[in-house]
Amino acid sequence: MKLELFGKNYNPSDSLKAITEKKCVKIARRLDDEDAVVKFVVTLENGDYTTDASVITHGITYRAQAVSPSPFDNVDEVIPKLLGQMRKQKDIWGKDKKGSPNVYEEEEV
Repeated sequence: MKLELFGKNYNPSDSLKAITEKKCVKIARRLDDEDAVVKFVVTLENGDYTTDASVITHGITYRAQAVSPSPFDNVDEVIPKLLGQMRKQKDIWGKDKKGSPNVYEEEEV
């Protein structure tokens, strides 16, 4: 998993990078792809920090956004949102389709 942290009108501190890496361990456990990319973009506008997070894996993109006066609080909000989306997608793919399975018997010749 590759983690990228960018800032717009804001320079992300080393402590924010360290906390983000620590919290992304939960996302890494869900991913089975080593080429997955997790991107965080922190933007400072009018005294509020906006954090956009996206996870790109196997051609699927999960996205979440949070706004608050602290970028650290945003990381705490965004990661559960991403995990919820990933859990929901896994549940959808894991379910069997409705109806009975088609069973075809081979004819003896």
